[in-house]
Amino acid sequence: MSKIEEVYAAYVNGAFGQITLAGVVEAVMETSGITMWRHPLGFYHAELTHLVPAESKERFRLHVWLDAVGSSDSLGDLHEHTWDLTSLVLAGSVRDSNFSPVASPSGRYMGSRIRYDDVNTAESVGSFDLVPVVERKIEVGEHYQIPSRTIHLNSPGSIPTVTLVRSLEDQRGDGPLVLSPKSVNAVFATGTRERVDLANVMAKLNQMLASAAHPEGRARR
Repeated sequence: MSKIEEVYAAYVNGAFGQITLAGVVEAVMETSGITMWRHPLGFYHAELTHLVPAESKERFRLHVWLDAVGSSDSLGDLHEHTWDLTSLVLAGSVRDSNFSPVASPSGRYMGSRIRYDDVNTAESVGSFDLVPVVERKIEVGEHYQIPSRTIHLNSPGSIPTVTLVRSLEDQRGDGPLVLSPKSVNAVFATGTRERVDLANVMAKLNQMLASAAHPEGRARR
């Protein structure tokens, strides 16, 4: 069993206390064939699904925030997923707010349904208001869950932040809903995603973690 598979097995069995950032970083760096991307919401994500015995429609990914920059297009950060999600915080912290969307002709938010294809598109699907459901901050060593089709707003509570995410696609078949304030001239600009160098991102992460662990050395420089 590979180190990535050992991490996955602990995750699936709910043995989150056995999973450490150092162990995950080591497993990732010793494994070939891992692709990393810059996500439209601002973080980096590495695809690990093909390295583990995942179920059909399941994904296993590593998310890394090295800055607090949010969405790269004007649709914004309020979005839903088409899967049930579990996320384990390995470094930093995560702020997560969940909402229930209510369709309304006079709603404050414009709804866009994302369609994934060779070129991704966004289709307008009406107006919505949002009802707050939960607001929370998840710290290192803690995990949280978000049911499929839950509108949420997610951001790092500190930099860097690292999470390990397992998700299972629902059976509806349509893409996720993104909500944008009507005051914004929202434009979908994420037809393609930027591929990045895994080793470079992980080196920056390790440098930031080392600097945070030894702030006195950083101050002397």
